[in-house]
Amino acid sequence: MNKNVSGKARRFPSHWRVLPFSDAVRDSSRGNPKIKAGDYKEFGCVPIVDQGQKIFGGFTDDMEAICNCELPTIIFGDHTRAFKFIEQPFALGADGTKVLEPIEELDKKFLYHYLNQLKLKSAGYSRHFKFLKETLIPIPPLQEQKRIATILDKADALRRKRQQAIDLADQFLRSVFLEMFGDPVSNPKGWEKKCISEVANVITGNTPPRSEIDNYGQHLEWIKSDNINGPGHFLTPAKEGLSNIGIRKARVVESGAVLVTCIAGSPDSIGKAAIADRDVSFNQQINALVPSDSVKTEYLYSTILFGKKLIQNASTNSMKGMVSKGKLEKVLLPIPPLRVQEKYSELFRRFLLSSEKMEKSRDQIITLNRALSSEAFTN
Repeated sequence: MNKNVSGKARRFPSHWRVLPFSDAVRDSSRGNPKIKAGDYKEFGCVPIVDQGQKIFGGFTDDMEAICNCELPTIIFGDHTRAFKFIEQPFALGADGTKVLEPIEELDKKFLYHYLNQLKLKSAGYSRHFKFLKETLIPIPPLQEQKRIATILDKADALRRKRQQAIDLADQFLRSVFLEMFGDPVSNPKGWEKKCISEVANVITGNTPPRSEIDNYGQHLEWIKSDNINGPGHFLTPAKEGLSNIGIRKARVVESGAVLVTCIAGSPDSIGKAAIADRDVSFNQQINALVPSDSVKTEYLYSTILFGKKLIQNASTNSMKGMVSKGKLEKVLLPIPPLRVQEKYSELFRRFLLSSEKMEKSRDQIITLNRALSSEAFTN
């Protein structure tokens, strides 16, 4: 009987060899160049694999940055605990990516599926490779490895198809917006432009004094920029909240506001946006745009989402980047007639309903895949 790092007992079939992680797998990350997040491109010759949830985080044209490893290979996100199976030449993202290669006779797909179903304990946004190194690696006969990998590949193909459908839906939303309104940056349809301050009330967040512990609790979520960087269009749940006392010292907005990252670790992160679908408080890295009667939330959000350069162009030219409240208020946005915005808002809401159904289906498949994977590696 063996234990994985979650402490849960696991019984492998008796005819399988079992080795400590470090005897079966090596970290081949060293010596490879890594691309900083601020240097990612939207398009390029070489995809960048980082620790994010998406297969590729961006692209680069630097052919010398291609990772020196034997393809296919397995990538582990040291902070995110995400595993990826990569089959084409790629460059490594700068932070927290590990290239894993088998030392023993292990089918790479089998190894990937085994690692991917491990329940590594969370250390927050810290390093997790130390926990991975505490695991045991089963080594069945090679033919049995290939059989298991084939079964799990078929199950995972269903998940990938659902995810592809979700990704295509996001591309469809972008296409609908651009067809109706054009690129917000170049404004090819010649819509009237207005300063953000003319169509929304801009509110800068803050941090209630940390020295006063009574400010913090569970009464209201306190949003940080991480909650804006999620894969969806709404704020992700905050890990930290404020008490009734803290709320009185905070900045709070109601559902329907658009929250925008205006101070970030890299210029590329400036201008990321999400819709608040509940009342929230938020920190000073974020400005909230509370729409007036002349602009719909869905249109305002989408204009920033698809025209992020409008916000980034107002940023300082520092390594981190910052857009002050004053500069944000002066950013010019194309503002079409309200009736046209309302038509888009209705399409946006229909898109969300469709996406929610697809995401629910994908999540059900993920749950079934996890159960199948657990069964495949247990006696």
